[in-house]
Amino acid sequence: MEAVIWMALGASSLTGLILIRLAARHGWDWVRTQLKARAAQAEADFRAKVSAAAGDLSPRITALEDRLRSALEGDLAKVKEDIAALQAKVPH
Repeated sequence: MEAVIWMALGASSLTGLILIRLAARHGWDWVRTQLKARAAQAEADFRAKVSAAAGDLSPRITALEDRLRSALEGDLAKVKEDIAALQAKVPH
């Protein structure tokens, strides 16, 4: 009789451990999903507030990138001209 009690106790402990592991795994997935959803919502709220305060930033960023690109291309062309002038002065 005592062996049956020990077997039942072991089986119930094993079942409990399996249930705890399943709950922990699915619980963590739920927490991760909730955190991602809250982060996405916070980002959307921030973008909405910034857009409301400063207007749409995409055209501004594109214009700034274009200005920087043209300035860098001009500087690069000047550097290439300077290098070519120096190479012309130095005999090979």
